[in-house]
Amino acid sequence: MKHICPRCKEPSIGGLAKRWSSRAVPAECSACGGLSHVLASTSSGIWVGGIVIFMVSLIGGLGLHSGLFFVSGLVLAVAFNVWAWRRAKMYPISRESAGNAAKAGWLVAGIYAFVALFQ
Repeated sequence: MKHICPRCKEPSIGGLAKRWSSRAVPAECSACGGLSHVLASTSSGIWVGGIVIFMVSLIGGLGLHSGLFFVSGLVLAVAFNVWAWRRAKMYPISRESAGNAAKAGWLVAGIYAFVALFQ
């Protein structure tokens, strides 16, 4: 499935590219070459929503001794994930901003690794 590019309004961004997009690694439109990403709060919310649905169905299935309850919750979690990613809005980003976000990410990872060495 192709998603609509926020710049050129063409269906030219792949589903996996949208799911894995971030400020540091944006999805590239195959039509106009523009970069766009899904906000981190949106992608995190989708992930957390799926985990919550899964955990509630797991605990409910174990508590009620019902495999059907667990399986139906698992199906609901997958359906929520697909629905939420289709609705997730993409925002355009410049190449310079994407490069700066990638550098900042590496800087934070380096600082974290340095601090981890001395604990």
